[in-house]
Amino acid sequence: MSGNNLNITGDMTTGEVTTRWPSTKEVFTRHFGSGCFTCPAFGGEPISMACAMHSTDLNMFVGELTEAAKKEEAAKK
Repeated sequence: MSGNNLNITGDMTTGEVTTRWPSTKEVFTRHFGSGCFTCPAFGGEPISMACAMHSTDLNMFVGELTEAAKKEEAAKK
């Protein structure tokens, strides 16, 4: 997948994003803490819900996820 086809949205689940782009885990850790990955909701929870639960701006968070994913995709080339 090329970086031009990235379309991370708030409707995607946390698991979808971190499975497809493992580098995005750093963004989750930076904003939500390292316990994020042991939370029972992690994996099936939409990004929008995670941001709401952690009082984090969705647009900013999705932007950071997208940047991390773009860098990961570029490194594969």
